[in-house]
Amino acid sequence: MIRHLASLVEADAALSSARALLPDCESGCITPGEATMMAFSAREGETLPGRFLLDIRGGGQSLHGELGQLLFVNSRQDFATLGTLTVAFERDALEALLRRLRICGADEVVEGEITVKACRSSGISNLDMFTMIQRLDGRRIVVDGDLRLQWIDSRIGSPRPVSNKRGERELGYYQVWVQVSEAAQVIFVDED
Repeated sequence: MIRHLASLVEADAALSSARALLPDCESGCITPGEATMMAFSAREGETLPGRFLLDIRGGGQSLHGELGQLLFVNSRQDFATLGTLTVAFERDALEALLRRLRICGADEVVEGEITVKACRSSGISNLDMFTMIQRLDGRRIVVDGDLRLQWIDSRIGSPRPVSNKRGERELGYYQVWVQVSEAAQVIFVDED
């Protein structure tokens, strides 16, 4: 298992290289692979404070159960893969974050054409996982928060979920989480 966790750090090589150049990471940023190793090295139920650097590759929404109405972004498209860092947003925090986000048009320069590039703050008419992913997918962010393991009752996941940790008969796996309750916890690295 330790060898598998160590290989997660290698998967974050681009983030590891980028953090050295980011002013927001001068005090140190933790990549998703490093966060996974930290979370699984800690005692169950323990939280670890940190500043986390990730590229958003996927996300989702909790519709029921103990997770309430949280919305999630992930460092990998497949949220159930070991090595994924999940950022769990409370709705108010996500809405405030999306209002802060700038959306710019005219990314392409076409020779011979005059294009006006404009940026605007995005209004939110309907906050759901599709709006969230449309606006956040592919963005690089820094998140300040507490890292923890979150048990997910599920028959899917990699490595394959087993009956352990939460109970002898429960199938599921642990996700590595940072929960966001305030928009100020998140910095957009790619914003001017």
